[in-house]
This record gives sequence, structure tokens and C-alpha cells, in this order.
Amino acid sequence: MMVVESEAVVLCAQDYGESDRIVTFFSVEWGLVRAMAKGARRSRKRFVHAFEPNSVVQVGLRQRRALSWVESCRLVEGHLALRSDPLRWAYAGLLVETTLRLNPENLPNPTYYVLLRSGLARLGTDRDPANVAALFLVRAMRILGALPSLERCCQCGRTMAEASLWRLSLAAGRFSCGAHSAADKEGIDLDKGAAALLQAMLQAPVEKIWRFRLRKRAVHGLIKAVCAWVEDHTGQSLKSRRLLHRMETGPEIPAPSSTSAALVVSP
Repeated sequence: MMVVESEAVVLCAQDYGESDRIVTFFSVEWGLVRAMAKGARRSRKRFVHAFEPNSVVQVGLRQRRALSWVESCRLVEGHLALRSDPLRWAYAGLLVETTLRLNPENLPNPTYYVLLRSGLARLGTDRDPANVAALFLVRAMRILGALPSLERCCQCGRTMAEASLWRLSLAAGRFSCGAHSAADKEGIDLDKGAAALLQAMLQAPVEKIWRFRLRKRAVHGLIKAVCAWVEDHTGQSLKSRRLLHRMETGPEIPAPSSTSAALVVSP
């Protein structure tokens, strides 16, 4: 079968047998795909630094029925800034792990790929990697169809201009105005301005969302809420989230129900 090339992000790699590795990519062409790299553990020239997690590569795969084979793989971007900062590296792990959990294999999603690639790049330069992770997670939920509409209250139909308080509940899949939010005990409270800015972030081009800035409590509340949703729907805990809990030196992350999700937009 012919070899097809695509740009991809390396999500993870594991040893297989005495000399091979199984590598998981997220690519423009195939979405999430796993492939066998024959002889990768023995050869020092064929796949030089190509299978490091979070790297951007140009990979050539030979499609097979059971498991594709890696015929070529060239490093495009190694994200050295992430590798030199443990906290940034841990947040990159969160982006990668949620990508692994939420995406089915062999289903192309070019928009998600742009989000992942730009998110990893932004993590290496942004002054607040937690903010980048929160924006990534919320936008990923929208791309995958798991985020409720923020256009109006899901119960009474009020628009953003008609109510001053709102609650976003990922667990219930609802966006409710203040008059109808009591039923959602676990949710993220938003005032009108914050809700409008969050809506604007979701409508902005993927590459432009990093200019939005959430306040610290909102950042941690959104990360906590999305991670809880992912774990609940996949039945698997996120190891990267547990690592981040141990690494963070700030106060304990508040529950989503007590979060004030005010946002500001950086210049």
C-alpha cells in the first residue's frame, strides 16, 4: 500500500518487543492514529528525536488493516521551551492526555489539530500556562460537540442581554440564567460580561483565542470542571491532572460551583 504523509503531533510512544515502538499521533490527515515504528529502538539515525511527546513531526504512514507502519518521521518542532519548564510540560501533558481520551481513532478533525498545535506552541511562550490550558479545554469541548450553547438560557430562552447572572454546567450540559440555575448545584457562575466574553472566545478563530485572559479562580474552575467531565465520560482518571495538583504551589483549586469566571482580554 502507498505511503501517505501528514503533519502530526506526537501524543505518546511505548516500547514494543525488543526493537519496535508503537507511536500515537494526532494528525491533520487521519486524526488520532497509532502506528508501529519497526526498529525504532535500535536505529539512532532513522527516527532521530522524532517520537518525543508533544513534538510536531512530518510523518509518513503505510496503512495496514491492523496497525499502520511508520515509514518516515521528521521532526518539525520540538517545543524546547516546554521541555525546560516542568510546569509548562505538565500542562502540555494535560492537553495531550485529554486529546487521547476524547478523540476516536482514524477520524480526521483538522480544526482540533490546529487547536492542539497552536495550544502547545502557546504554552511555551505564554506567561500563564494554566490560562492556555483552560482555553484549550473549553474550545476542545466545543469542537467535539460537548459544550452547551451559550446563546440563551436552555430553560426559559432568555438571551445574554436579558439576564445578568448565568451558570454553565458541563455535567448537566446546560447554560442557564440566574433564575433557572438552582437545579445545577455544580456549575460555573458567570456575570453578563464574563458570559459574553466566553461566548466571544468560542466564536473567535482558533489561532486567536489565546488573547483572552481568565482570572485565576476561573482558570482553575474551568480546568477542574472539564477534567471531571472527561473522567466521568471515559471512566479513566487523568494522570496529568493529578501531577498538576502536586506541582501547583497556589491555593487549593476551588469547586466549579464557587467559581467566579470573570474574563478579560489582553491587548
